[in-house]
Order: sequence, then C-alpha cells, then structure tokens
Amino acid sequence: MVLGFFDGVHLGHQELINRAKKIALQQDLKLAVMTFFPHPKQIIGSDQTPKKYITPLVQKAKIMQELGVETLIVVNFDSAFANLSPFGFIQEYLCGFKCKHAVAGFDFRYGYKGEGNMEKLKIEGKRFFEVTEVEKFEIAHEKVSSTMLRNLIENGRFADIPAYLGTYFQSHGTINSSYFRSKNHQHFLVTLSEAFLTPPPGVYLIEMQNDGNVYEGIAYQTMEESNQESWHLQFNDYLPLEDMKIHIKWKCESTKKLNQMTDMRAVY
Repeated sequence: MVLGFFDGVHLGHQELINRAKKIALQQDLKLAVMTFFPHPKQIIGSDQTPKKYITPLVQKAKIMQELGVETLIVVNFDSAFANLSPFGFIQEYLCGFKCKHAVAGFDFRYGYKGEGNMEKLKIEGKRFFEVTEVEKFEIAHEKVSSTMLRNLIENGRFADIPAYLGTYFQSHGTINSSYFRSKNHQHFLVTLSEAFLTPPPGVYLIEMQNDGNVYEGIAYQTMEESNQESWHLQFNDYLPLEDMKIHIKWKCESTKKLNQMTDMRAVY
C-alpha cells in the first residue's frame, strides 16, 4: 500500500508506485494506493475555500489505473480524520485495510498535527506490516514536488513541466460557443473545469483532444477578463465543437503577443 496525497502523480510519485509494484510482485500482494480528499489544508488550514488541483480526484484515479494500481483507497479527510492519533491511523486504516507492506516517501506525515512520521510508522507498525521508506526524488539536485509543479503552472511555465510531471499539464473544459470564423481561423469560447489549476492570463500553445482527434491551437486570456475559467481558443481547422467536453494539454507560451490576439478579435 502506497501512502500519500499524490497531486499531479509526478515522477516522484511514480517512483513510489513503481517501488511498491516491485514489492507487490515479489511478495504476491495486490498493489494499492491510499490517498486523501479533499486536500488537508482545506480542513486544517486557515483558508478553507475549495482547492484546485494539478490532478483532481477523477483524473488522479485514471492515472493510477494506468500505472497498474489495482486498488485505490480514497480517505475522506475531515476534522475527525485530522484529529486521529498516529497509532489510531495505523490501526483503523492500515490494519483495517489489511496492509502487509506500507510504502511512503521520507517526508510522509500522518495523524493529529502530522505527529506521525516514517520512523514512528516503522516502530508502531512493525507488529502488523513491513515498511519501506523511499528517499527524496530529485532532478538536477531539485526535489520534485507538487508545490514545485503548482508554482510552474501558476507562472505559466508549461514548457518546463514535462521534465518533472512526465507529460504536459492537462485540464478539461466545455466549449461554450464558436464566436467567429475567419478565412484561416476558428475561434471558440471555453470554460475550464474549476477543479483544475488555472493558468495565468497570457497566450499559450495548446493541444486539444476530442473523441480521439488531436488539434493544435492557441489559448489566450486578457488580464481584464474577470472569469478566470473563461478562455479563448483559436484553431486553423474548422471544428464543430459547440457544447462539447474537451481535454487540453498546455504546451508552452506562444510567441504571439496578447495585444495581437485581442486586436484580431476586435476586427471580427
């Protein structure tokens, strides 16, 4: 059983899961992951507004399945769970789910105020299961973490993300309308899912997927637009996409400037 929140399921998270997968094969066990929802900071932090994620729960579950996870356990992180003692967590959740071998990162914390750590897990859990602690995962001497990836997304640095995430940052959205079509371009309005982190205003090269088809285009948003989830999309092809759900990969900043995009929009 692999333990953690796993927002992004980045390369460090994948190292944990792959390490556990090898153990599961060696010991003839099922590969399970225990994660938590919502984010602990939403319950025990000062800001209790709903959080946005690199990978919301549904997306996270899909990635876990692709990585070979056989059982995904989602624990409701509420105030009762937050007040559980470290040993109470071991008894109720790890023993309760018949864990035979727990795998977690060196900095995994659990129990009331995060009082449980990997040393405590090894000591208090040794009567019930084995424990493997996975060391810090680094790329170019920098720890790969969800916090790092969130910072890259919030600063629009999408070209840097695949080195740590293993793929481009992705989000979902719904096409609202095709608000004009010129000789060479078609423009759409799209509302991004509120569950995903939202890029900062700017102009970005994107790849859109819909019904197995892939289209390259541009997404842009001005600083003046009040709705963070409302974006403009531009494609060279004619696409009948009104009211459709789409999947967007954010690839990098575009060389086109925002004022060029808004000026062109005003013409039409």
